[in-house]
Amino acid sequence: MVTKRPGRPASINRADVVAAALGLAQRVGLDRFTMGQLADELGVALMTPYHHVASRTELVQLVVEALLDRVEVPGPEEGTWDVRLKALEANVRRELGGIPGIGTGVNADGSPASRRLTEGVLAILHDAGFDEATALLAYGALFTYMVGQLDLDVVAERGKDFTDARRFAELMDRSAGGRRPSPDELFDFGFDVLLVGLRQLLHSGRHVTS
Repeated sequence: MVTKRPGRPASINRADVVAAALGLAQRVGLDRFTMGQLADELGVALMTPYHHVASRTELVQLVVEALLDRVEVPGPEEGTWDVRLKALEANVRRELGGIPGIGTGVNADGSPASRRLTEGVLAILHDAGFDEATALLAYGALFTYMVGQLDLDVVAERGKDFTDARRFAELMDRSAGGRRPSPDELFDFGFDVLLVGLRQLLHSGRHVTS
C-alpha cells in the first residue's frame, strides 16, 4: 500500500510498483504504459520507481511473473493428460486474459513462474507417453496457440484500438449463421484441434516413450 505522510513524499515498495503497473496494464496495455504514468499512479516523482526496478522491461516481466504465479498446474488426480492440459491453458488464459499487449511480455521460459508452468506442461505430456523431443515440440505449439488466444481475447474485450490485436480484427468481425464465435468458443475449438492431433500421435505409436 502506498502511504504518504504530511509534507513528505509517498512511501512505496517494490510490490506497490508492480501492483500499480498491473493496474495501468489493464487500462492502457502492458506494452503502452509509461514510467511517467506509473509515477503519477503512485503519486511519486518520476525517478522514484527506479529505486525498486532497474527498467521498464524488468517491470513488465515482474507484472507477468505476478500473474503467472497465480496459475495452478492440475495434478494427476485432476483427470487424464488431455483434461489437465486444457485446464492448465484455461488457467493461464483466466489470469492473463484481457490485458492488452500481454503477449509482448510472455516468454516461453526465463523466469521462475514461466519455468514452473513449462515444467508443468512437459510433465503432463510425459505422463501421456510422449518422448522428450515430441513433448518439446508440443509445448511450442501450445505456447504459440495461447499467445494468439490472448490477443483474440483483447480484440473481443477492447476492440481494435491496440496494435497487437488488429491482425485479428477481421476474424472477430465475421459471423456465421448470423452470429459471431465467442472468445470461449474460439479457445475451445482451437485447443480441441491441438488435442486431436496429439492424441493421434499417441495412438499411432510414433514419438512416444517405450
